[in-house]
Amino acid sequence: MRMVKGVFLTLGTIVSTNEECRRKAVEDQALVYLVRAMGHNDNGVKAAACLCTRYIIRSVSICRTHVPESGILVPLLALLQDKTADVQVTASATLVNLLTDFSPLRADALKAGLIDILAKLLRSENSTVCRNALWSIRNLLVGVDDDTRKEIIEKIKIETLFSLSSAPHEAFLQEHALGALRNIVVDSMLGINAVFDTMGNDRVIALLRQAMRSDTESAIKVHGLYLANNIAVRSQEHCGILVGDEWLLRSIASHVTSSSSEVAVAALWCINSIASHRVPSQSQQESDGESVEEAGVCRYRAELNALDLQATLEHMLGDPQLGLEVRDRVRSCLDYFPDSET
Repeated sequence: MRMVKGVFLTLGTIVSTNEECRRKAVEDQALVYLVRAMGHNDNGVKAAACLCTRYIIRSVSICRTHVPESGILVPLLALLQDKTADVQVTASATLVNLLTDFSPLRADALKAGLIDILAKLLRSENSTVCRNALWSIRNLLVGVDDDTRKEIIEKIKIETLFSLSSAPHEAFLQEHALGALRNIVVDSMLGINAVFDTMGNDRVIALLRQAMRSDTESAIKVHGLYLANNIAVRSQEHCGILVGDEWLLRSIASHVTSSSSEVAVAALWCINSIASHRVPSQSQQESDGESVEEAGVCRYRAELNALDLQATLEHMLGDPQLGLEVRDRVRSCLDYFPDSET
């Protein structure tokens, strides 16, 4: 058994970073042997098979073409409920790669009771298993329809995700729980209403504040900022709730100058979404006595101007070292300031 386990671990190391090696392994029927090994009596062999499979299916092309016919789904879902921690850890890590929006196995996994399984894994005492379950939920929520979103909300529970988003000393759980909440609300009033109806305005604001504290890891800040962005861009009512918290708005604005380009871009998207909400403005009376409605002005112009944000953004454009993606977002934000010279 040690030899079989060793072969799988060695193959996993080889294919972990090399696309050509993955392709060659699949052509040589590696998935057939790995799927068969998932039903082995030895826990070490099962765990090694899952680990090797995880690395092979990192490939988008393999996941789309070879995986659907491999028969991997049924044994993998069974291993998610294995009593051995090592097996659960590697099986749940493998599942993450099978639930991306381009995976053909998503629909079959949902029909096989995946959401119930993930809900159970979130209650695991093993924090790595819990982390992998959150990661799978994040991936599952990308591009999902509202029927599936509703099932996830009902079975996974918003309250559970909020609790894990605030898990003390467990930054990797916070990151993925926030990522799941971020994806629940993206382009979905059903998701936004579920979050606010379950948690209430004050707790949502408190969570966002916590995510944007100065001592928070960048990955958590990014998810917190995109959570705020996804709320702000989709719902004017809920955007007003965010803007109404002065500390939160000031924190979002302060992150546009972050040394982390990912944090800066996320903050700029958030500012862009807030500024996108307009109120009608009236032109002067025309000669026939009728007023003409113009495109409108930013609903939150006063709040943004109070932060001197326009000057900050214009100063950023003058920095020759500013990254291209950040620069593009800065220009987009400045389009909402009528006096901008950009």
